[in-house]
Amino acid sequence: MTLIVSHRGGAHLWPENTRFAFSKTAKLDVDLVEFDVHQTRDGKLVVHHDALIDRMTDGKGAIADLTYEELARHIVIGSGGETIPTLTETIDIFGPSAIDLRLEIKTGLDGKPYEGMEGRIVVELMSTGMLARTMVTSFALPRLQAFVAALDERSLNAGELLGLIFLCSPQTVAQLGWRGIVAALRTSGVREIAVRADALDAAVMDFFRANDVAVHGWAAHTSEAARMMFRLGVASFTTDRPDLAIAAKRG
Repeated sequence: MTLIVSHRGGAHLWPENTRFAFSKTAKLDVDLVEFDVHQTRDGKLVVHHDALIDRMTDGKGAIADLTYEELARHIVIGSGGETIPTLTETIDIFGPSAIDLRLEIKTGLDGKPYEGMEGRIVVELMSTGMLARTMVTSFALPRLQAFVAALDERSLNAGELLGLIFLCSPQTVAQLGWRGIVAALRTSGVREIAVRADALDAAVMDFFRANDVAVHGWAAHTSEAARMMFRLGVASFTTDRPDLAIAAKRG
């Protein structure tokens, strides 16, 4: 079964990664919600796509340089007065719903990891009972490995997640090729990949299946792209237009 994932809470429908967008998504017939996690200077986990707040809020600066109190002074543009939500607030919205989580681990503006963030995410997911309802993703394999290490420290394993997915960028494909990517996955122990929708076809699907790698999609934002994801039988796909994906699924 191919699962529909509302990307950033439906970024082409509502202000991305906001409580409003998440509340709207929670009422949709989708399977998961995708969102991004950064860490403030004082260790608070917050949900925002960019390392900077410049694009989406009335403020400026890097999340890593701001305390949560400083971050909370800034309003998300077009949100009706909302601030950037915390991971806890996001979980509070979806915990009572049937919609699971697809959480992307982000890095700082310089591409460096946030110190201790993977462990904090594990604790948050455990304490809220959401670990088994979460797919964890990243464009950086070392972040997924750090997340697995944080699980190991608590006598847990990646098998307790819904998924552990390497997000594969077009740049990575150009640099390594599909065979190089499979080799990197084997070294890391990760067995799931998400490929941009416009790079997926039957041959790519067959290649990864032959190498025992589960395939997900991302950026399937149109009706045709969503229909293609269903035809190919990807495990899941993200979309900024979950309404179009729902309609495509219904035929």
